[in-house]
Amino acid sequence: MEKLFKQLIGLLKKAITLALYFLCLGIVVQLLIDDKILGWDPVGNIQDAGGSFIGVIALVAMYSLFIQNKK
Repeated sequence: MEKLFKQLIGLLKKAITLALYFLCLGIVVQLLIDDKILGWDPVGNIQDAGGSFIGVIALVAMYSLFIQNKK
């Protein structure tokens, strides 16, 4: 049972890392083309979050992703 939980946690970590890569890629592409990407507006969504808790979580998640890559 413990092995199953470790595998599940590993899978979730990989999925979250992949999602963060797509988010960062979407932000960079949107900044380059200055338009929505197939109706997806990641920069606008982060701006609309403002000072809310979700915006803070998104910024912390992106920061942790960049810190993880430096190690």
